[in-house]
Amino acid sequence: MRAADEDPSAAAAGAPEEGASRGDGAPEESAPGGEDAPEESAPAPAKAAAPKPPAESRSRRLGRWIRDHYCTIDVRTLGLFRLVLGALLVGDCLRHWAEASWIYSNDGVLTNHYHLFHPSSGFNFSLYHAFSSIGEVHVAFALSLFCFFCFFIGWHTRLFSILSFVLVTSRDNRIVMIENGGYVVVNLITCWAMFMPTGRRFSVDALIRSYRERKERTAADLADRSRPAWATDPYVSGIVLLAIVNLATIYYFNVVNKSGQIWRRGDTVHYVLHLDRMVTGLAVVAREYIPFWAKKGMTWGVLALEAMLVPWILSPYGRRFTRALAMGGMWALHGSFGVMMRLGPFSWFMIGWSFLLPTAQHWDALEQWYRRRAAPRVVVYDGSSPLAFALMRFLVRLDGLDLLRFEEARAEAAGAADEAGGGEPRPELFVVRDPAEGRVFQGAEALREILQALPGGRFARPLFWAATLGAPGALIGFASRRRDAIARFFGLTRRARARAGAAESPSPLSEKLARGRVIAREALVAYLGLCAVSQAINENKSVPAIFKHTQPKFVQATIVYPRLLQGWGMFAPNPITEDGSITVDAITIDGRHVDPFTGQPPDLDLSDARGLGLGQIRQDYFNRIRLDRNKAFRRPGLQEYLLRYPERTGRPEDEILAFDVYWVRDQCPRPGEDAPYKNEAIPILSYRKPGYRPRPGMPTLPPVKKEESAGN
Repeated sequence: MRAADEDPSAAAAGAPEEGASRGDGAPEESAPGGEDAPEESAPAPAKAAAPKPPAESRSRRLGRWIRDHYCTIDVRTLGLFRLVLGALLVGDCLRHWAEASWIYSNDGVLTNHYHLFHPSSGFNFSLYHAFSSIGEVHVAFALSLFCFFCFFIGWHTRLFSILSFVLVTSRDNRIVMIENGGYVVVNLITCWAMFMPTGRRFSVDALIRSYRERKERTAADLADRSRPAWATDPYVSGIVLLAIVNLATIYYFNVVNKSGQIWRRGDTVHYVLHLDRMVTGLAVVAREYIPFWAKKGMTWGVLALEAMLVPWILSPYGRRFTRALAMGGMWALHGSFGVMMRLGPFSWFMIGWSFLLPTAQHWDALEQWYRRRAAPRVVVYDGSSPLAFALMRFLVRLDGLDLLRFEEARAEAAGAADEAGGGEPRPELFVVRDPAEGRVFQGAEALREILQALPGGRFARPLFWAATLGAPGALIGFASRRRDAIARFFGLTRRARARAGAAESPSPLSEKLARGRVIAREALVAYLGLCAVSQAINENKSVPAIFKHTQPKFVQATIVYPRLLQGWGMFAPNPITEDGSITVDAITIDGRHVDPFTGQPPDLDLSDARGLGLGQIRQDYFNRIRLDRNKAFRRPGLQEYLLRYPERTGRPEDEILAFDVYWVRDQCPRPGEDAPYKNEAIPILSYRKPGYRPRPGMPTLPPVKKEESAGN
């Protein structure tokens, strides 16, 4: 415990008494004037006791402990988290964009106007409802991609963080039928990111702010590596606690909700690997070669790992090791899920969530590790070139390890010779010198030496070489020859700039407004936390019924509008043992049988399948449209999409006269076996063209199938 936490009375008891020897062993000085100390019978008057500091209450100590261990996060962690989350949002946007024509436009299975009048829930809002045609939907996705990319690079980070949250929840609400737990994870993690200053490090915002606050003029200014408080001080907020506890909650309920016999027997991995609608090609190979006993071990291993993740994430002590274990465990768990199953964003965004776990200790250890593999360098730049100095100012902001030093090349004489017609060449734009060996590097070699000294530079070097088409030396040479023209084009100058003075003291009004913003933010975070707890209690079956409760309407709206759900139980209480998919048997005007989803003849037998190759969006839509509660979205939505088949192919002979939509299902192989069984095709939608009369020589249309229930 820190000294400030110790009991003041205990500290007083340990202080030396009057007349005792000094702590360094030297004898006490005699009284002034050489007089002897007074006898014991006549003690000296006691000094007035210093007032004791007020004792800190237990609740304050607890609050401070929670703040230090759960509400504080390193701003470098937030910057890295933004980069990972932004990249995932960009990738997920591209994934959905590829399916836009059939799932998000009015040419697809659910038009925006129909969904507005028949919403999927009582609280449904989506910006995507404003976009109808496929061209308009492409514009919507292009704007979304722009917002996600701006959040990724950290430009106007707060604004684009909020817009990213609105856009991902709008995309989810546009067609809730394809939502799974991964979509909810995306909504949650993007929501929590809105309340975090993720743009303080590794962002365009941080770069611009640094340029605004620091006005370097000379090499001595470049040597000043002091960093402002906003770039170094940890961030303290209740949102950190909420995000970390929410992450642990996901694993807790994913364990306790898996209470079925199949999990206990260790058969889950066997069944999951035989879900042809969901597995990847790698899983198909794995299920054929992994022995059954190993599948049992993998099942229990998944349960054990998920259970261990909870204390690893929440442990307040030894976080250098427990958080590292948690991150490694999450990467292993979700990485295997991601390559074995088509679960959409779930696996990858859970890995992204793990990037909130690194602490300052991890960053310090990473810095030490990188320093051992990097070497200091001296960058010698053309002191007369505004372009060269601008590049040095940029390098200073990238040099987080302070491994670069800067020197001006004295070019005054060369410049005077040029004016007098002497023709002496100007110095290189910049060169790099090894201070230990004295070697000098130019061109591409100089750039390579700079990159190896920058944090992560050696890993970014291939990307930079690719961006310059493998010719960075030619690019540097061109910039060196045209340095003055480039400086004029960008308005660069070496005019003396006034250094930023001391920050003005904020006015009382601005201080009150700042405090008000913090209070409002923390109050909103607390409210969202209470809503999350309420939803977790009501939505998870393992919570005793006595704790279930009726939520007020405003709480329901807070949760359901942005889809901030909290029901966690992947393959719980037992995994799925029934495989299935949608097959359409459509009859064209020339008598062919075709499935408009595949363009191939319909396949009504799943028992011989080795993976169906369906993406998450398609397989989840197929699985949900067959349910009775989604009958309202079959006709006209699905029916009109199937009838527009010739518009998509551009072939008049593909006109559809009749079709039957089947939910084709079979039972996964029994444990220890490889062959599915009990294949059946259940008609859920049937159509015949009204008033159709076959041409001579063409058969009549078959009778309409009786639609049956394929599940609730």
